[in-house]
Amino acid sequence: MNKKIIIIIAVLLATVSVSGCINTPMDNINNIIPDLTQSIETGDSSYNEAVRYSNNRNYNAAEEKIQTASTSFLAGQNKILDIRKYQNDINDTLYIQYLDLVEGELNLKQNATAYLQLAIQAFKNGDKTLANGYVTTANNIMREAVIIQNQRENLVKNNPNKFK
Repeated sequence: MNKKIIIIIAVLLATVSVSGCINTPMDNINNIIPDLTQSIETGDSSYNEAVRYSNNRNYNAAEEKIQTASTSFLAGQNKILDIRKYQNDINDTLYIQYLDLVEGELNLKQNATAYLQLAIQAFKNGDKTLANGYVTTANNIMREAVIIQNQRENLVKNNPNKFK
């Protein structure tokens, strides 16, 4: 009888300890989101600094900052790919909508970054006409990205119980 009780207790302890180590798909996603948010914030900040440096004709510093922005947005896109691994296990359309918005935002920001990189190179080469064309394209793409960013932020703001 004592052996049965000991075995039952051992099985219960093993079950409890293992169940605490298993992450649900949402746990995995929630662990990635802070890094995703940081990637976007770093990318945004670096992009804006690159614009300021470019406007001040400090093209070397602008180039450095735009590269940081590109790296950050790429890291964010990779985090979205990590999150998408769990998408089939997400049954909440708000989370799917959020992920779609973030993905669209990051794709546009990465494209705007690429055009700003081209603009900086053209400025460095003295081709202001070409550079201004790239700047216009970068600005237009970034405006679209900001629209999506605002939609994402409103989704979070309007659903505080889902997004904490």
